[in-house]
Amino acid sequence: MTSSNASTTGQFSAEDIDRQVEIERKYAVPKGVRVPELDQLGAASPERFDILVADYYDTPDLALLNAHITLRRRTGGDDAGWHLKTPGTGDARHETRMPLKRGRRIPIALRAEVAEIVGEKPLLPVVRIRTERTTTELYGEDGSARAEIVADVVDATVLRSDVNVHEVWAEVEVELAASEPESTFGGIEELLGAAGIERSPSASKLGHILADVPPLERPDADSAAVEVALAALAEHFGRFQALEGAVANDEPDAVHQARVALRRMRSILQVYRKVFDRGDADRLRDELRWAGEKLGGPRDAEVIQSELIELLDSLEPEQLVGPVRARIQTELAERHDREFGKLLVAMASPRWDSVFASATEFIVEVPATSAGRRPARVTLDRLAGESVAKTAQRNKAAKKHPEALEGWHEVRKGAKGARYAHEVLAGIGSKGAERRREKWKKVTSAFGEVQDCVILQEQLGTFESAARRTDEPVDTYVLLRAKLGEKRDAALLRGRTLLAEVLDD
Repeated sequence: MTSSNASTTGQFSAEDIDRQVEIERKYAVPKGVRVPELDQLGAASPERFDILVADYYDTPDLALLNAHITLRRRTGGDDAGWHLKTPGTGDARHETRMPLKRGRRIPIALRAEVAEIVGEKPLLPVVRIRTERTTTELYGEDGSARAEIVADVVDATVLRSDVNVHEVWAEVEVELAASEPESTFGGIEELLGAAGIERSPSASKLGHILADVPPLERPDADSAAVEVALAALAEHFGRFQALEGAVANDEPDAVHQARVALRRMRSILQVYRKVFDRGDADRLRDELRWAGEKLGGPRDAEVIQSELIELLDSLEPEQLVGPVRARIQTELAERHDREFGKLLVAMASPRWDSVFASATEFIVEVPATSAGRRPARVTLDRLAGESVAKTAQRNKAAKKHPEALEGWHEVRKGAKGARYAHEVLAGIGSKGAERRREKWKKVTSAFGEVQDCVILQEQLGTFESAARRTDEPVDTYVLLRAKLGEKRDAALLRGRTLLAEVLDD
């Protein structure tokens, strides 16, 4: 396992992982050809019929397929679950199986096994396959299983809006028991070959259906607006997926980066909402907001502690009066641990699973609006302009009451939307988008510093009140709050200046 907290988050323990080596060959059944009676090969079990439904996951550029790896989530049959298959030697393949514990949320352990191949790319369903399977087992003289032979009728659909690929075919798979010699394939192949059934050129069902389907190309300015927005959404979702194990293990900066990924997803859904179905987009935003709030608890405690310790370190020794450092370190460490425990509980909940399921479904299946079907260069640029106009309106309102920091906080949120909107535009080479993205980044950074100072001042106020109750000196808290006030005012002035410049651009 990649994370000591994996089972705590509702993922899987080591006992849930079933690893095995399968020795299997696949055979193509031509149209009109029937699979021969298999009892000609010796003692055989009665036929068993199952219906299997599987979603195969891969990156948009089919990184797993290119590495001859398959990752699927399958229901039906006696081995329903998550299956990861990787290449072995000859006809052997390594298979890792895990149960269907957490809905459509990819197990952390399986994501970790392909991490070097997929990196932070999103893993999304690329093909859905419905299989009508007839299974027969061949027995040896001692009654032990020698091989399993399955006759499949396969109905496969590619889950991409840019292609219309659906195919039905028949095939036979033969899997040998672990102790069975590979020479057993010979007798089986002789029987199948006599019926016109030969080795399949495809190593997997996924390879068969995707044989002529190219990897999904990165959309550009001439692509539909919804394709560009969804590609950006998927990019940040992939980062969130990839970070889940590190988040569960509380690795440095993991919670922060996961929270940032969710924030970017929410901004895309907000700024470019007119290219999506509004109801679906709003529901997903709500799920992402909830997950972000759960990540925010331990992250805020971590940041506040780090920032306050840095402030303490900037003081002269004589300015540090009383057990200030001990109070800050102890109380915020306890707060972090408490909030991180709440995060682990959230990660073990059905709603956390729902975040992954909702995001996956939205990216793969969301219908485009009429605006979403128009070229990205026109639609997204216009919507980014609307986000800038909204920020300008908030700026105008905030300037009427400049002392009210709530108004500038609203400006900050609008500026974030404009920043992420131009980030998407920069990704498709929109003229001037990268320059404006950099400007908006500076604006959000300045206003973010204002908000951080406000939060730190509030926290120091809480510590000061606690210190007064125990008759501890409060001079250091007062001094730090004053320093933060100066820093806040300077950051606000800088943010307002930068904002004026970018709005005049």
